[in-house]
Amino acid sequence: MFGLFESSSEEDAITTHHYEGSVISSDYNLDCPEDYPFHSLCPHGEGKITYFSNGEVVEYYEGEFDGGQYSGQGKLTRNGEVFEGIFKENKFVGSE
Repeated sequence: MFGLFESSSEEDAITTHHYEGSVISSDYNLDCPEDYPFHSLCPHGEGKITYFSNGEVVEYYEGEFDGGQYSGQGKLTRNGEVFEGIFKENKFVGSE
């Protein structure tokens, strides 16, 4: 998201994330959950996600998600910049 996963020249950079909120899984099969041992969970609905690189917060988003993407009303803080308003397909489209 927002270029966060582009390759880095820092070989020792470790990127992790923490998410709180609702998720959906297109892979989960209620009839046979054993068929999908590794579910692809996508943030969906209201939630918060924080991305860390080497223990430092590099991106924080709180707001609405749609199928894993920032979509709807939200607030993104990235590299000291704050974007608050409407997001669509992971892009900030403007304030209300």
